Amino acid sequence: MLYALMWAMVGLLFVFWTAAAWGLHLAAQWLAGLAPAKLEAATTAAGDAARQAIPLLGLPEWLTAGLPAGVVEAWLAWAQSILPWLQSLLLQAPALVGWLSPVIWIGWGLGALLLLLAGIALHVVIRLFAGRRSPPATPAQP
Repeated sequence: MLYALMWAMVGLLFVFWTAAAWGLHLAAQWLAGLAPAKLEAATTAAGDAARQAIPLLGLPEWLTAGLPAGVVEAWLAWAQSILPWLQSLLLQAPALVGWLSPVIWIGWGLGALLLLLAGIALHVVIRLFAGRRSPPATPAQP
């Protein structure tokens, strides 16, 4: 019974691992399907929206009450400085997707192999501990 429960858990983890890899692969395929012009327009619009939202990234008042004076300004400056980096990353996304799908499935294969090895190791551990049970003591015969 313990073996079945352990292998069912390994199987369930394998199903979740496969679904995550498949979803990531579909997201990469979708991103690759975007035309560079559409992607550039989307990132430009997103960048403009993010620049307008920078003041909204301010820290809550209950948190700023206990912070030193320059922390909030430093937070807003950091948020504004990271926007160009994010925008350039989004513009390079179509070129990165070409190698992303193979990397996703290689990672899936390595993760599946690790899950299989973990299942085998747990199977061996269960067998070792199940084999150490001592038989019930028999009463002495007169």
